[in-house]
Amino acid sequence: MTVMKIGAPKWSLSDLRDSYEEFKDVYTQKPVHDNVGGMKAPHAFGAWFMMKTLQPKTIIESGVWKGQGTWLFEQACPSAKIICLDVNFSNLIYKSEKARYI
Repeated sequence: MTVMKIGAPKWSLSDLRDSYEEFKDVYTQKPVHDNVGGMKAPHAFGAWFMMKTLQPKTIIESGVWKGQGTWLFEQACPSAKIICLDVNFSNLIYKSEKARYI
């Protein structure tokens, strides 16, 4: 059996701590204030931090719910292409002009 090594993360614990204040400032501007059923602050911080650190060129968001994740990804990676996948977009509160909805 071959064991795959993922490698070390591209950030440290101090990087996480140091970015919290910036995240807090971003998160207070979110367009979705009641995101029950979707991403809340703890999950949002992790997702935002990874996207901001890794700066992917394309983000595929599976499950969009009210659009808060899409907005957060735009804040972290303003030049990334975002593809939003969901079976139902009727709950959207935030719909990005830049994202593609499928």
